[in-house]
Amino acid sequence: MFFHANDKLAVIAANRCGHTNMYHYFGMEPYSNDYSDKEVVWNTWKHHHNPIIVLRNPLDRVVSASIHTANYNGIGVGNHHDFFVYHSYLYMHQLVACGDFRVIDFYNLEQYVPRRTDVLQSFTTYTHVDENIAVEDVYVQNSLYTLQALRQEVRDYKELMATRAQVSVKEWKELTAHGN
Repeated sequence: MFFHANDKLAVIAANRCGHTNMYHYFGMEPYSNDYSDKEVVWNTWKHHHNPIIVLRNPLDRVVSASIHTANYNGIGVGNHHDFFVYHSYLYMHQLVACGDFRVIDFYNLEQYVPRRTDVLQSFTTYTHVDENIAVEDVYVQNSLYTLQALRQEVRDYKELMATRAQVSVKEWKELTAHGN
């Protein structure tokens, strides 16, 4: 998970939601703030006067995490189950109960945070599942969440995208100018 806060904004990008690009955009060493206590991050974020989060369809995140895990097969990743779970964990339920925050639609992220080609990046997975694809079609059994939990994650995502304001590209550029 990427997290950055200053006096203008607090932004979160979960794994497989452009978090590596966020590190580069803010001039941070990739994965340097991989917080062990995510509750501290969530509390800091939701109590900030301008919380922003990048949201991606959870089914795309699962597919992307599956591809990402397969790409690292045999490259010293260790436990592939844990690697997959780490890249596909569910979090929308935490957002539904949060106060006011705005979103960046992952599918427009390159307008906000251009993908750099001159630095190390994680494997890119341009996944975009068809809206007729069922949760069962992409669910991967794991120890962290159930099929029912993934279904709820998709419902929460759709609700959040329909009810939360999006940050404009222009405002994002103003908020993040000069390395903020």
